[in-house]
Amino acid sequence: MQHHVTVKPLPFFYVGQKTTADRITRFQNQKHNVLSQALGKPDTKSVWYSKEHFVKLLEEIDFAGGDGIRINFGTYEDGHQYAGQLCLLFNVTREKAVGNTTIHHNVVLEKESNFSERSSLPREIILFPGDDPAEDVKDFNLGLPCPPRCDDSFYE
Repeated sequence: MQHHVTVKPLPFFYVGQKTTADRITRFQNQKHNVLSQALGKPDTKSVWYSKEHFVKLLEEIDFAGGDGIRINFGTYEDGHQYAGQLCLLFNVTREKAVGNTTIHHNVVLEKESNFSERSSLPREIILFPGDDPAEDVKDFNLGLPCPPRCDDSFYE
């Protein structure tokens, strides 16, 4: 029995281990300490998302007739378990022609014609190990921030 191996080229956005490590180190040396000091506790260094999270996000892009994702930096609100820490917020985008320029504007689900119907349906919840299913579900912001939930070996 022969086993065929297909070699797939690297994706166009691949930057390599050294560039990745350099950029992480630059962030930690130039910004993370400043953010942590201003916050009064260690700020977010990274956010982990499951493969399932990205599959659902890709499904949402298709469902919305979108063309991509815009990732915004945000800060968790007072009272949240990660209050004050940096978070990532994902917005589906749609291509729109404005004159001779193509822009990618955010799809605001509350402004979509099917929002009322969609929001009345129960949501599928993706749980991480140790998570409480009774906690509020956040739209496109359900990742594990580090700190406090870290694999410190990643930063060694």
